Formats: sequence, C-alpha cells, structure tokens
Amino acid sequence: MDEADEAIEAVEDGKLRGLVAELHENVDASLRLAFRYEGEDYDVVHVSDEVDAQYTDDELRERVKTLLMKALGDPPREQALYDFGELQSTVRFFDEVIVAAFPDEEWTGIVVVFDREQSPLVDTTLDYLQVDD
Repeated sequence: MDEADEAIEAVEDGKLRGLVAELHENVDASLRLAFRYEGEDYDVVHVSDEVDAQYTDDELRERVKTLLMKALGDPPREQALYDFGELQSTVRFFDEVIVAAFPDEEWTGIVVVFDREQSPLVDTTLDYLQVDD
C-alpha cells in the first residue's frame, strides 16, 4: 500500500473516503489536496508528498483557508439562478492546478486540488480564443 492509499484509508467519513479514492484512481492528474469543510472549520483528508514538501504547515493552512473562502463564496443555491437548480460543483482552472469545490449544503462541502497536466475543456477554449500560456 503506497502513501496515497494509506492517506485515503485514514479518512473516517466513508463517503468522502470513497470520493477521494475514486478521484485518485480515475483522474489522470495527480491528486494534490483534498479537504472537507463546515463553515470555517476544515479537515484535510489528503495531502500529496509534493504538496507536503512544497509548503510549511503554516503555508498549507493559509492555502487551505484561501480555498475554503472561495468554496464558501459559491453557495449551492443562488436566488438569481434558481431555475438552474442546485450548484453541484465549481471548477477553477489555473496554470498549474485544477481546483474543484463540491458544496453539500449552505456552509459544507469538499474541495479537491489536482495537477493540471492536460485539460481538454480549458486547452480547447484557450486554443480557440488564441490565448497564450
């Protein structure tokens, strides 16, 4: 069992453990970080070795808090867009990573961060718009 498998097995929430395992198994890019949030509280359930080496504990805490605030800014229900239904996910594409937030309720959800090696949706859009990297 490698470190990622051990980290996944350590996740107490069975549904969250299943999600992290599924993402780790089926996404081409490396899973860098995953955490569950409830209000301003959070529980980091996966940190890759690369991320662990890249950030001090304080830096990682600040990074998670920033991602948490972004996730809280996207509530699952928005009055102006009520006819669209509930928000299932917000995905942010950066040069180096993809950040996906999955809200459960008004103040709870899950955030996952992947390496961005290739993203057909983003790459096609950037090519079409002729945006330079």
